Amino acid sequence: MKQTKPVQHDRQAGPRAERILRAARRLFLTKGYQRTTIRDICRAARLSNGTLYFHFKNKDAIYARIYEECFQFLNDMLEQAVSPDMPPLDRIEISMKTYLQYFVEHREMWDMLDVSYRRLSLPQELIQRFDAMLQTFSSYICTAVQDYLTKTGLTERYDSRELALLLIASVDGLYYDLKQGFFEDSIKSLSLDRLAAGQIEIFKTFLTASAKER
Repeated sequence: MKQTKPVQHDRQAGPRAERILRAARRLFLTKGYQRTTIRDICRAARLSNGTLYFHFKNKDAIYARIYEECFQFLNDMLEQAVSPDMPPLDRIEISMKTYLQYFVEHREMWDMLDVSYRRLSLPQELIQRFDAMLQTFSSYICTAVQDYLTKTGLTERYDSRELALLLIASVDGLYYDLKQGFFEDSIKSLSLDRLAAGQIEIFKTFLTASAKER
């Protein structure tokens, strides 16, 4: 699938730019985007305001670079793991398990994506770019579901976008629960792998059962 590559300026590369980005990531996750100032980032990166502005136009540009890198990393993982030649149900399972791998192995990136860009006062151009990357991610599930519905003659009964959102939201809910510390006490013995696998299996069983009923 075609990827939406981050739009970068040449000055957004190099060791000083990376220091700025690392400092900004930590601050955005701890203080929040709105409460983080350029001065905070400069202080954390141990660089002057002039150096920061040489590399990035403003705080929005820093946030955009970080957010796009996190989303692009996820989409690259999906592109490598999922082939359009795979059976639809296999594509659904592999896509969601790749998303689980992203959450487990690259948690800081996932946490950055958890900072909803739609709640921020960002330029419309940035929102449109982020929307396109979100669409790329969801299309792996949506396309696979649509292919299965077409193959089994269920396109008139179900909407592939709604079903894809249902699956993504249900698995995402597990990640949010884990982040909030809900995997404790009586359910502590349940692993995230098993819970996510169960959600995926329920979804696949629903599709196959619907196809048999037709």
